[in-house]
Amino acid sequence: MSPAKYELDPESDSVNSTKQESQPVQPQFPEGGVRAWMVVVGCWCISFVSFGIVNAFGVYETYYLDTYLSNYSPSAVSWIGSIQAFAQFSATIISGPLTDRYGPMVVIWPISVLLVVAMMLTSLCTEFYQFILCQGILLGVCGGLIFGPALSVIGHYFFKKRGMAMAYASTGSPIGGTIYPIMLTALINNPNVGFAWAQRICAFLSLFLLLVAAVTIRPTSLRRKGSLFLFGAFKSPAYSLQITGLFLVVFGFWTPYFYIAAYGQAHGMTAVLASYLFAILNAGSFVGRMVAGTLAQRLGQFNVVTFSCFGCAILLFSWLKIDTPAGLIVLAALFGANSGVIIAMMMSTIAHCAPHPSQIGAYLGQATAVIGLAALAGTPITGALIDVKNDDYSQGIIFSASIMMAGALVFTFARYTFAKDRLIA
Repeated sequence: MSPAKYELDPESDSVNSTKQESQPVQPQFPEGGVRAWMVVVGCWCISFVSFGIVNAFGVYETYYLDTYLSNYSPSAVSWIGSIQAFAQFSATIISGPLTDRYGPMVVIWPISVLLVVAMMLTSLCTEFYQFILCQGILLGVCGGLIFGPALSVIGHYFFKKRGMAMAYASTGSPIGGTIYPIMLTALINNPNVGFAWAQRICAFLSLFLLLVAAVTIRPTSLRRKGSLFLFGAFKSPAYSLQITGLFLVVFGFWTPYFYIAAYGQAHGMTAVLASYLFAILNAGSFVGRMVAGTLAQRLGQFNVVTFSCFGCAILLFSWLKIDTPAGLIVLAALFGANSGVIIAMMMSTIAHCAPHPSQIGAYLGQATAVIGLAALAGTPITGALIDVKNDDYSQGIIFSASIMMAGALVFTFARYTFAKDRLIA
């Protein structure tokens, strides 16, 4: 059963409209079925390829600092990953509204090919500006352009189970963030393979998964007319406060994903063992996302995200006293689990602010474009606060933990605004 076709009134882009006739009529949601869950599978594949490769950047940074970019500081090299994360978040401001109007496949099919090309080009890079252009900008933009449409379509098939479906779809990201680092580490250290072919093998894996996504993602007939963007959404306190809180959270979010391996090496871990901390982070993220999907059905998705934001901030403060391999492994697993909950559920909480499923693409795109600015600036600022010569990471960790705690507080207000009279939301 597919939702009925609905074309949104072009004048109803304000979420605060008081005119009854401008309120979108809600369609029927299948809440399951083969077609709906196949869309989740397709989105899982895209999540694996797009955010999975971003989550693996710590392996790239460690390798670049040891080889091609040994003359650059960690802060400078981190700009590659920061630009990639920013581009991936921000590109949804284009693909989200396009999905609302024309469907997801007009974006997913051509951009999937370009994403594989970007990964292949990265294998040829040796200079800093080349990594910025190929890995940072091109790969990042392609990842964001295909992820937004895939996630938006899930909102056309699910409402009551939307948080769970989006959480399950997002588990592709930590699986990709676990598989890619293991593949890259093993292949790069193999004298018969090396970095270039390690990257190309990852590109072939991505191509296979994108072909699966192209077959399994099937759009509904839901479309809207009117303005491409829905800036009236920012008049909603629940929407704007939520974006502000998540902006602050993401500002400090990527610090372990970028620097925990270098921190581990500075405190006695071998390079190989330290590189596996990224896999542990992403394995923990997978568990967190799976648990989040189940907990959201019982405790409410806003509540689950709020608790996890506080959890991540507390864990970062705890990092200041952790300097043993065992402690870092536990930290990576716990932070991965809590951060996984945030990434898995925040798209669903943002989507729930949309009055109609045909607006979800625009709501997600506008929100992630703002949040992406935090991904761009967060890790370079943290890197600048790290004293590499003296192996002193404390200032960077304190900065990340403090700003995440501030974000958790703001998100708490967003949750209260969204459902003042409900304990479960």
